[in-house]
Amino acid sequence: MKRRDLLKSALSFSVGLVGMSAIKPLYASDDLMVRAEPMYDVTPTKVTDRSYYILAKDAGPSPENHAFFNNPGFIVTSEGVIVVDTGSSVQIGEMVLRQIKKITDKPVVKVINTHYHGDHFLGNHAFVEAYPDVEIYAHPTCIANIKKDNGAFWYNFMQRNSDNAISGTIVTLPTKTFVGGETFTLGDTTIKIHQFGKAHTESDLIVQVVEDKLAYIGDTAMRRVANMADGSFAGTIHTMKEVKALGCDHYLLGHGPHDDAAICNDMQTFCEIIYGDAAKYYDEGLSDFEMKPKILANPFMKEVASNWPGYDSTIGNYIGIAAAEVESNLF
Repeated sequence: MKRRDLLKSALSFSVGLVGMSAIKPLYASDDLMVRAEPMYDVTPTKVTDRSYYILAKDAGPSPENHAFFNNPGFIVTSEGVIVVDTGSSVQIGEMVLRQIKKITDKPVVKVINTHYHGDHFLGNHAFVEAYPDVEIYAHPTCIANIKKDNGAFWYNFMQRNSDNAISGTIVTLPTKTFVGGETFTLGDTTIKIHQFGKAHTESDLIVQVVEDKLAYIGDTAMRRVANMADGSFAGTIHTMKEVKALGCDHYLLGHGPHDDAAICNDMQTFCEIIYGDAAKYYDEGLSDFEMKPKILANPFMKEVASNWPGYDSTIGNYIGIAAAEVESNLF
């Protein structure tokens, strides 16, 4: 076996073992670690005087984008920086740190992972390297999923789709928990944590910056047709109603540009059409295959959702998941 292949194999093994520790990642020694080249810089988008995000323009990971396809965010308070989601690799996490340092010399004191999909937590590694005492928060279910098998799954997924651009990344677990309902103050900034049930996943956290009338909402809403396998259509509809009730002026997404409440309205409408029609046609005895053309004939689907990335390739899967959720709720 070539040395490079041997090291890749060893790294993959360490990724599988990292769930053994809920406190620290398993770091390989410097002379054994294969590390991919650094991630290119992406200039942050400033939404308010304290709230930023780094916009990923692509809908999925690729060799060209180094697996950068979600929006890490950060909040600059008078006593330190709070980071919301860290990206898909140690290289992306390091890039986020470089952008933060261009704006402030304050340290990163808290990291929040909104859920357990790898583009939102694999960058944790960079923050533990830079700030060994940093507090990393997530929902308990998020931590359990990463420890069980999602850490290894997402590492391998990103490696495969980026042509090994995340090499050197070690799955790094959150160390503290939020369950929703928490409020804390860091200097001049008040943060409220919300959890409205199962939406994109059962572990979704919403991070509200009270003074900015702004919320980081992770992947609970987006204008793309992506991963719904871990989510709930009924739960997403409920979550969108609750998120709108926060009364924010700005909603920062895990994917795509920030928006106002219109993003919540669009996501709610999208899920109501798919889930509501799936329930109606299920009662009529139609299969998900037979439902599809009827659901896609809805004006919103034709005029709005059809323009979202992933629509053509994934909408059939969405309808199948909605039909399965309808059926599961009957028994």
